[in-house]
Amino acid sequence: MKKKRSMILIFLLLALCLTGCSIVVEEKTDKEEKTSEYSIYSLNSEETELVKSEYFPEEETADYMVRDLMQRLGNKSPDNKQISLLPAEVKINSYEIQGDVLIITFNKGYSKMSRAKEILVRAGIVRNFTQISGIRAVRFMAGDTEIVDSRNQPMGEMTADMFVDYSGEDLESYRYDTFILYFTDKTGTKLVEEQRNVYYKKTLPKEKVVLEQLAKGPMVKGNYPVIPDSAQTLGVVTADNVCYVNMDGSLRDYALEVSEEVSVYAIVNSLLNVCAAEKVQISIEGDSSGTFGGEMPLYSFYQKNEELVEKAAG
Repeated sequence: MKKKRSMILIFLLLALCLTGCSIVVEEKTDKEEKTSEYSIYSLNSEETELVKSEYFPEEETADYMVRDLMQRLGNKSPDNKQISLLPAEVKINSYEIQGDVLIITFNKGYSKMSRAKEILVRAGIVRNFTQISGIRAVRFMAGDTEIVDSRNQPMGEMTADMFVDYSGEDLESYRYDTFILYFTDKTGTKLVEEQRNVYYKKTLPKEKVVLEQLAKGPMVKGNYPVIPDSAQTLGVVTADNVCYVNMDGSLRDYALEVSEEVSVYAIVNSLLNVCAAEKVQISIEGDSSGTFGGEMPLYSFYQKNEELVEKAAG
């Protein structure tokens, strides 16, 4: 009987040891699985698309992260599966932060990259730096001049939202357009124009790109959103000179501190800038009955409203 009790006691002690060991293993696993909210972008070995890996900065201040990422732009990965964003002939001459815009000045070697690679490099750099708190946009200089697009126009300030799913694997499958979007002023009663340059897949309808960009909100200080950032476009069809837009329920449920008229015409005016139609009808979850807010009927066919647009000074 004593022998039996001893065996039971030994068995319990072993069980406790095993349990203790398992706890230690779990704690180690949790530590190993630590993730970062930051990423660092580089090129894949074929130089056809961007790849990202986790980035763990020693400090999360804007000053430290900008300096650290600048140094890493030319680094190659140890396994040679990734290529640094900047080729050997491209150097950073200087950089400065003006407000919330990072201005990077490269040597003239930057302008010698192929168009396909330059767009990828630019997309990666913009994504690297705009994830830093306090950096909203990046502006590129090559020597003493600002870099220009295919129409020889200055690129200006660039944000990560300009590069919609851009990979570079097939340059011809992407297009670049300038859109005129409408947001609202601080009073919530007037529309203000905002120009936005976007790279996006040719298979995406321009109307959908416009609605996605509206949901991302304004990029100009002093402008305010007109639709929720969670708004999803369920469908866009143009027929008989009418652009029919079907949005998800978040459009109806979202409470904005702007007039309902401004929200509707921000969508209408922005869409009619890109689609071959004269009117827009909005439905929510496929339903065009009821109203947007309490006053704007969904079944109506809305035409462009220029009277709501705030006139530029001068």
